[in-house]
Amino acid sequence: MKDKVHFSPVILDPNTASRTLYLSDDLTSVRRGDTEQKLPDNPERYSEYVNVSGSEGFSSGKHSWEVEVGDHPDWFVGLAKESVDKDAELASPKNGFWCLEHSDGEYTNGADKTVRVQKSLQRIRVQLDYDRGEVSFYNSEDMTHIYTHRDTFTEKLLPYFNIRKSAGSTATDIKVSV
Repeated sequence: MKDKVHFSPVILDPNTASRTLYLSDDLTSVRRGDTEQKLPDNPERYSEYVNVSGSEGFSSGKHSWEVEVGDHPDWFVGLAKESVDKDAELASPKNGFWCLEHSDGEYTNGADKTVRVQKSLQRIRVQLDYDRGEVSFYNSEDMTHIYTHRDTFTEKLLPYFNIRKSAGSTATDIKVSV
């Protein structure tokens, strides 16, 4: 029973959202806007880049959630250390981010290594095994494994999202579900 993966409801934290990100009322989807919102300055907020974190983090166990990206052309999904530098230029493992990225038609592992996929990803499962130090990504349609980051985690990890402009796509929102 202990080894089971827990499907974890991910609620986005409005206190971390960049000023150009607009969250849904139920805090389960996010879209990039064209204008900055007037939001309070606080230490949790991503001020330089278009990021948002989940409101609850994980410091042990196995957890999983799905992210619907549709045909959105430019995003990162994954996890970030709770203490991550909110202004870090690169969302990479060395900066405390374990992500899958889609940009310019390519998928990468957040550390600039191209990841091959059979077909364009519409829905992604993010799976964390904190105790084994693994963050894995799967194509939710057929559960094809995409990539696994391996590391040693020493602090709470938060679901992490970076959403850029959706020009040329029908998907404007990135949605999180269990």
